[in-house]
Amino acid sequence: MSDADVHDKDLALDGRPYGSLDLLRRHRLPYSFLLPSVVLVLMFLVYPIISGIVMSFQRETLAGDVYWVGIENFRRLFGESRFATNIRLSLIYVLGNLSLSVPLAYFASLLVTSRESGRLAFFRALYLLPFITAPVISAVVFLSMTDPVSGPFTMVLEWITGTRPVILADPSLAMGTVILHSFWRSFSFIMLFLAAGLTTIPNELYESARVDGASPWKLFSKITFPMTQLHLALSMLIITMWTLQDAETVFALTRGGPGYSTEVIAVRLFKDSFINFNLNIGATIGVILLAVSLLFMAIYLKLMERKW
Repeated sequence: MSDADVHDKDLALDGRPYGSLDLLRRHRLPYSFLLPSVVLVLMFLVYPIISGIVMSFQRETLAGDVYWVGIENFRRLFGESRFATNIRLSLIYVLGNLSLSVPLAYFASLLVTSRESGRLAFFRALYLLPFITAPVISAVVFLSMTDPVSGPFTMVLEWITGTRPVILADPSLAMGTVILHSFWRSFSFIMLFLAAGLTTIPNELYESARVDGASPWKLFSKITFPMTQLHLALSMLIITMWTLQDAETVFALTRGGPGYSTEVIAVRLFKDSFINFNLNIGATIGVILLAVSLLFMAIYLKLMERKW
């Protein structure tokens, strides 16, 4: 087909270029197939986001009257010591999860992609178990493991300390349990992400480096780590977003307690919205989390555009 024929196809019968309405009529069948998906996205994604943003600038009384209060809800939240505690606990939760899961997942990814990885087929399947388990189910498993009478975690602590603690009634131990559970779930995802990156490294690079006398540490520091930096950064970014938005597992484990000692931002949102029915404050917290998520998404897109 010549260039002139292609050009003619983009013109209407009277020789004018197709306008938006002309293209819509011409492609009405494909657009009609897309219409249900567009309607669903507008109903279940766009509308709730817009509605939540509007509610964050409103306040509703017990009588059902709604008032526009501007940024008063945001001022109230950032002026609370409780919300400051929520932010601090969320940071501890994220950093604790990353500090455990990233180094161990990196080591495991090196194992499963090594030459002897055929012997580790059983462990490959075992690593995937946390990733395919429903979050609430894994939280229930951890609840049984912290049982004050027969829980394995309780027995180990009793053997170490000589006393039998009630793990989820102690603020430090409760937060440690939440972090350990999040690590258990995040570990396999990071491992798979890094393993995918390791498999893209050409073997010729390692062979050439070995011929030149490179040590195992040099192979890792000069080849493996630089060529998996993007995968490492993206996996950490995704896990950070997941952990910040994690309400179901933390609530299933501790309900934010004892007191507020494990009440991360996502749990505070859940409590205010669905237990205390303070929907305006819940929407305000949701907008803050949305802004943080958009920030991380922007970083994610920048990382994807960067040439590593």
